[in-house]
Formats: sequence, C-alpha cells, structure tokens
Amino acid sequence: MFESQEAIDLRERYEKGQRNFQEFQLRRADLRGFNLSHTDFRGVDLSYANLREVDFTGADLRDAYLNEADLTGVNLTGANLERTSLIKIYLIKANCYQTDFSGAYLTGAYLTKSDFKEAKFNGAYLNGAKLSGAKLEDAYYDEQTKFDTSFDPKVALMKIIFSKKKSLNQSPKITELRSKKQSNTQIITLEKFLEIFNHLTAISRRYLGKTMTQKYWESSRPLFEWLDNFEITASAEITFKGELNTILNPTKLQWLQAWVKTFIENCSQIVQNYPQMIDSELINILISIDFFQDKKMVSVPKSYDLFPINSNSLKVLSV
Repeated sequence: MFESQEAIDLRERYEKGQRNFQEFQLRRADLRGFNLSHTDFRGVDLSYANLREVDFTGADLRDAYLNEADLTGVNLTGANLERTSLIKIYLIKANCYQTDFSGAYLTGAYLTKSDFKEAKFNGAYLNGAKLSGAKLEDAYYDEQTKFDTSFDPKVALMKIIFSKKKSLNQSPKITELRSKKQSNTQIITLEKFLEIFNHLTAISRRYLGKTMTQKYWESSRPLFEWLDNFEITASAEITFKGELNTILNPTKLQWLQAWVKTFIENCSQIVQNYPQMIDSELINILISIDFFQDKKMVSVPKSYDLFPINSNSLKVLSV
C-alpha cells in the first residue's frame, strides 16, 4: 500500500509516542488499518479520507471534519465525536460502543450493521441516515436529536435522556424563545433573531468553513441601509451595532427574512443537504410572523405550524 508523506509522518510520530495531531492536514489521506487510539484530532480535516479499520479507541475527534470519509470496520470505542461533521460517511460494521456523537452532523451517513451500544446521540443530526441493521439498543438520544420522521427510536430500543442542560446546538436565548410558546403572543427582538442567524452560521461553518460562510452572509445581504448595522466577524458570527432589545417593525423584519432566505439558498447550492440540517422549528420562529401594523411591532402567535425544511420548501421563506 502506497502511503502519502502525511500518513508516513503520522505513523512515525505515533510510534514515537506523540498523540496530539491537531496540526495535521489529512483530507483524502489513506490511513487504512492505522492504530490511532487515544489520539487528539480535534478540529482536523479528515474529509474523504480512507479510514477503514482504523483503531480510534478513546480518540478525541471533537469538531473534526470527516465528511464522506470511509470508516468501514473502524473501532470508535469510547471516542469523543462531539460536534463532529460526519456528513455522508460510511460507518459500516463499526464498533461504536460508548462513542459520543452529541451534537454531531450525521446527515445522510451510512451507519448500517454498526454497533452503537450505549453511544450518545444527544442533539445529533441523523436526518437521512441509513440505519439498516444498526444495533441501537441502549443508545441515548434527547429531545434535540433529529431523526427522519419514519424512524422511531423507541422501536429501536434507544433510551431518551431528559436533561435540564442546554443543548449543544441551542443557546439560552433560543431555549427561552421556545419556552414562551405558551404565551398568547411573543415579542421578537433583535437579540433573539441573532441567535437564529448564528444557528445557521454554526451549521454552514462546519461544511463551508469560516471564510466561505462569512462571504455568503455578505453576498446574501439585501441593499437596505438598516442592515448595515449588522457586522459579520472573521468567524462568521453576526453582531448588531445597537440596542438588542429593539422590537422589529414589519419592514425591518421583511428585510431580515429576505437575507436569511438568500443565505439558505446560496448555501444549498454547495451543500445539497444543508436545508435538512437546519432546525426547522427555529426558522419557523422567523417566518411564522403576524404583522401588527397599528402597533408597529412583530409578534409570534401562540400556535404556529412547523414545516420540514428541504430544498423544495425554501419558498416558504419568501417575503
């Protein structure tokens, strides 16, 4: 088997006792059969890599990128993959005992015939994942875990966790926004909208990177002078120069809706599964709005229908 220089360096350093490999660039690397147990690959790009039968026992792969990588037969026992991007991976016949996938993006992943006993999927995105033959008995999930509507975790004998802790993909402000649904109406402020925008940023940044996400926010911004008060940081997060408790009038809200609509459409041109990764309930908070022209404020009614966001339903965001 021909090994790249990166693979050779990795093997040699591991044999010498090094375990921190955060500086490595391993996109499309061929690491078949490597022993990489108890290593630190936090934030490393392993997209499209050949990782068949790699031993990642106890490895730290938090925030790493493994999109479309081949992990057939891999050993992930006790590994930490919190917030890891695993879109369309091949995780087939793998050992994932007590693996932590909390907040991970497994959209479109092939997880067939893998053993997930006592694995954690709290807040994970499993939209479109292929789970045929997967052993999910005693695996954990919570209210934020995203499954296809046709999949019933209870039938798969998974265990739900009801936790008071904040979700990995949900800020305190969005938690507050959801909890107020029991009120007759809900005032929407800029601070709450910023939380929604940065939810989109967190998803886009995983697959497109900080620079591209920042460019997409900039190029999607409509030509409306008030929107110039929003600043996009180097990490692609959005801030506002002004009072965050400002209540939005209908005109400003419509421009914000247009901005989000264009941003989602642009991201979807590059990442086809992008709409499926969005928390549709949060986006509905933005689009399911009643305009009270006489009061010059915006509110969300007590009940509103959620819609499944996909590439054919983005028109719902039109203003």
